[in-house]
Amino acid sequence: MRKTSLLFAYFLLSGFLFAQKTAPQPKLIVGIVVDQMRYDFLYRFRDSYGPGGFKRLISEGFSCENTHYNYAPTYTGPGHAAIYTGTTPAVNGIIANDWWDIKTNQNRYVTSDNRYKTIGNPGDEIMPSKLLADQKKLKDRLKVGQQSPDVMLSSTVTDELLLSNNFKSKVVGICLKDRGSILPAGHKPDAAYWFDDFTGHWITSDYYTKEPYLPNWVQQFNNLNLPDTYISKGWEKIKDQAYEPSPEGYKQGRYYEFPAKMPYNLTDIKTKKDNYGVIRFTPFGTTLTLDFAREAIQQMELGKDQYPDFLCISFSSPDYCGHQFGLHAEEMQDMYLKLDQEIAAFLKHLDEKVGKDNVLVFLTADHGAVETPAHMNDLNIPAGVFEEKKIDDSLELVLKTAFGVEDNYIHSVSNQQIWLNKQALADHNIKVSDASETIIAFLKTKKGVYDAFTRAQLMQLPPEYPFVSELRRGIHPSRSGDIIFQLDPGWHADDDLFKLGGTTHGSSYPYDTHVPLLWYGWNIKPGISFAPVSITDIAPTLSAMLRIVEPNGCTGKIIEAVVR
Repeated sequence: MRKTSLLFAYFLLSGFLFAQKTAPQPKLIVGIVVDQMRYDFLYRFRDSYGPGGFKRLISEGFSCENTHYNYAPTYTGPGHAAIYTGTTPAVNGIIANDWWDIKTNQNRYVTSDNRYKTIGNPGDEIMPSKLLADQKKLKDRLKVGQQSPDVMLSSTVTDELLLSNNFKSKVVGICLKDRGSILPAGHKPDAAYWFDDFTGHWITSDYYTKEPYLPNWVQQFNNLNLPDTYISKGWEKIKDQAYEPSPEGYKQGRYYEFPAKMPYNLTDIKTKKDNYGVIRFTPFGTTLTLDFAREAIQQMELGKDQYPDFLCISFSSPDYCGHQFGLHAEEMQDMYLKLDQEIAAFLKHLDEKVGKDNVLVFLTADHGAVETPAHMNDLNIPAGVFEEKKIDDSLELVLKTAFGVEDNYIHSVSNQQIWLNKQALADHNIKVSDASETIIAFLKTKKGVYDAFTRAQLMQLPPEYPFVSELRRGIHPSRSGDIIFQLDPGWHADDDLFKLGGTTHGSSYPYDTHVPLLWYGWNIKPGISFAPVSITDIAPTLSAMLRIVEPNGCTGKIIEAVVR
């Protein structure tokens, strides 16, 4: 009898494991990243949201309400990389949007790669005579596609999906920003597309294709000239929709030359800039992104066979809008109300084309955003701007005064990090440790600086030191600066554009780290959880649901409440 029971248990367990091993997968995974969406935006505009967008994702899906970034700095490039690699800059190497490259001794943009060429020919329409007169403009046009994901040091969940079935799945990245498309799509996707301000077209890099031109369907989509259509409409509020007025005295940032308030004649703004970049700052940027995403689903036949495909979509326009207008502007309300409408329409499209039970959707953000210092100061709340971009000269003077000789001792100051010119220090027999301590002592006298330390000192701080774990996870041993400084809450280092009205981000504080995380569709049971979740938990959770190995540098954990 005992043998029979054991045998029965064995077959039961075997059957369970087999069922788990051969569990069906969704036909399509859609990853949605809303650039700069704070967690509270799920609820700040909730009364004005319709039933089919954010409210549908919350009511029919699962919401991880206590999701935070577990590192700093919190920027677009690192955020997208962390979501899809399941790890932090300390492992995946994406330490910022741009930084000082120790190997080449020059600043680098995160995904820039001059080994590759633009596919989309953004310079072809310029006549040779004009080329001679405007070489810089031509160079800017040509380099928009000189991009690749090679800088990312670990695999993504999209990479692992392709490896799991010998590249029978399809992976596509779509975003107005190049980095928002390139990093999520991983190292060997079927395609990654981003927006070219000069032509108003979707383009790519020859990293992704051996053909010297875009696929026919992309060319045909570009020929529709939808940016012209949208820009000609102008930017107006939703009719019969109540808007919370901007706070008295609230001002814009200075990223773009918008008039005082809506409605906006976008054609005039486009004409002044002589490119299509203005669309990025408007809700039309989201519309255009989803127009292209729908076409990609149709033309690339995503979700059509037994192998799950992965569509990575990132909405950049909320970020541009926030930087321009700030958190409390009517423009920001309008951006999110129309984003809600676009998401509702897109979910309905997925229902019709693939089916809710066949689509797994997750929505999150690459970072949050801080209140504008001018607004906070009006309310007698401490906040400010640390003029990081102007501090190089002061640091050089401090070192000259301390050691009696002038030279270029500082390579770069960015992302609250300082890269020292160690060769210049050695030429004058100045120890790196002495120069570092001199700089740190100076930084600690500056208003808004919470603390400063060398990279080695950061690693030796006790675990109870505020935000020490987040700061450490943002440091890569062969890429990060020699000195790191932390600013006070409410302070940011963005002296050119942050002073007046626009917002920014980058810190380890909750306003920058707390983001939404919604799961919806295939195998998702409705629910809500306030248990702590790290942004790096998304990739291993997806891997568990798909029954594939997690990304190779993954440090996140499976969110058990989602996969139960």
